[in-house]
Amino acid sequence: MFRLEHSARIASPAKNGNKEMNIKSKPQQITPKTATPAKTSLTTSLVIHGSNNQICVDSRDIAKEFGRQHKNVLQTLDDLLADGTISRLESKPRIYKKLGREYRRYELNKSGFLKAMPFIGGRKSREGQSRFVDAFFKMEALLDRQSKEKAKLAYQVARLSGKNMRGILTDAIQEFIVYAETQGSNNADRYYSCITKLVQKPIDIIAPQATEARELMTAIQLSTLSTIELTAAQALTEGMTANLHYKDVYQAVKQALEAFAVDKAKVLGG
Repeated sequence: MFRLEHSARIASPAKNGNKEMNIKSKPQQITPKTATPAKTSLTTSLVIHGSNNQICVDSRDIAKEFGRQHKNVLQTLDDLLADGTISRLESKPRIYKKLGREYRRYELNKSGFLKAMPFIGGRKSREGQSRFVDAFFKMEALLDRQSKEKAKLAYQVARLSGKNMRGILTDAIQEFIVYAETQGSNNADRYYSCITKLVQKPIDIIAPQATEARELMTAIQLSTLSTIELTAAQALTEGMTANLHYKDVYQAVKQALEAFAVDKAKVLGG
């Protein structure tokens, strides 16, 4: 009679002859699945336009949050504009570029979005509506806080000083562009945007998106930005006075601004 064993015998070749290995079966451990938490905030961000701080939302972000294709969202918005459900004041047509081609999009203010929201649909419409409404109210609260910040004397002084410093830097950049062109630069105009980016880098505005970020800064942030702009203007002026090559002047500006540590600043105190 043969006796069954719980361990299986498997022959395995070895250097010193054949040996047998006992492999005991081990119980499989099953890891319980955890439920994926629902998103409670936007994965995209609202945009603040102009000095009047109008809050807008991009139709591409609506499509993403609602789980619809952007072309379908555009069709819905076209229909709502055609029948007067939303007005041209509440929705602005925009163009964006992708892979060298131009495509349509819309920007809706709060009123336009709230009117269009029930008609957008999509597999995640309920969650998307909730997140967008919460985001609008949160942004309005932050802008209200910023309006109180603007009433402070320190902010007003910093704002006026900032305008003066930006003017000084703009004049220095324009002078530098002419300086670079006389030395043979074929793309001197690009230095305006390049130097502007260098100046803004130490104060890295990470939220929210805004067409005029200065309008959202605190007095301390404005003061810091003014110091950075003055430093850049001084480096440009000194380099041109010393008759350095325009590329060396640009490098001198970069080195001067490296002294300022990058501050990931959230405007509006968010």
